[in-house]
Amino acid sequence: MQVYHGSYMEITEIDLSKSQTNKDFGKGFYVTKFRNHAETWAKNIANRYHKEPFVTEFTFYERAFEDERYKILRFDDYNRHWFFCSA
Repeated sequence: MQVYHGSYMEITEIDLSKSQTNKDFGKGFYVTKFRNHAETWAKNIANRYHKEPFVTEFTFYERAFEDERYKILRFDDYNRHWFFCSA
C-alpha cells in the first residue's frame, strides 16, 4: 500500500533517532494512507518552520503488521479508539 508522510523536507531514509517522544502516539514515524492528510500536515509543519511543504511517498508492505519487531498502530478510521489511544 502507498502511504504518505508530510514534512518540510523529503525523507529519503527513516531515522527514528530524529523522532520526538512527545507526539500523539509516542516516538515513531507517522504516515497516512490519505495523501491530502499528509499535504495538510506538511503545510502546517512547513509554516511553523518557515519552509516549503513536502510529501514523501512510501510503499508499505502489509506483512510488516505481522512482524513482532515492529510496534505498529493501525487505524482504518477516525474512531473512538484512535481518539483515545496512546502509546
